[in-house]
Amino acid sequence: MLGRNRANYVVEIHSLDGSATYQGTSAGDRLEFKRDGKTESLHAGNGQDTGMKWLLDKKNCLIIRTGEGFCRN
Repeated sequence: MLGRNRANYVVEIHSLDGSATYQGTSAGDRLEFKRDGKTESLHAGNGQDTGMKWLLDKKNCLIIRTGEGFCRN
């Protein structure tokens, strides 16, 4: 974007497949990062937003897409 300073972040994902680290940049209310050659975005939400029934009661979550989200206990 012209005239806007995009902040840089490190996105570290820990899952059952192990952990991985990606370089991210701010994009409005989201963080964007590249994973496996595809641009992904990460945004705040709640357990219901994750689309995963075992997280429904959680309130502090980060969501990549429906079915892929992470919540604090």
